Amino acid sequence: MNKFLKWFNIVTLVGVLINILGMALPFIFTPQWYLDFFGLPGGGGSVIWMRQAGLLLFFISILYLSGGRDPIRYSLNAKFAILVRMAIGSYWLWLVFVEGQTRSFLIFGILDCTYAVFNGILLWLALKNNKLEFSAK
Repeated sequence: MNKFLKWFNIVTLVGVLINILGMALPFIFTPQWYLDFFGLPGGGGSVIWMRQAGLLLFFISILYLSGGRDPIRYSLNAKFAILVRMAIGSYWLWLVFVEGQTRSFLIFGILDCTYAVFNGILLWLALKNNKLEFSAK
């Protein structure tokens, strides 16, 4: 296994754990605390939608694992995970800069987009090195 594949495995797993432990479970079990802690708008019906978003994030994060574990075999899953992370990060940034929402969303956008770029570079290097190893055999 090339070193980029190994690092892609690790970084993807860390991203999944951050999604589940840092967002999905708090969204499901303590949505109002999460809204208050980060100074996000919400309340009332938002709590129901936060729980729904938490469930979706939990299951989507689990789907990232196969692409993170074996991005050669499950390359579409690996690429999809990066694309989705960038789309979600861009959405957070859109909320702040276009929709005029609270700047509290910036941290989510910056972290998601930075993670997506870093993970995308790792995946590109992993796939590139895998082709080189394969053609050398």
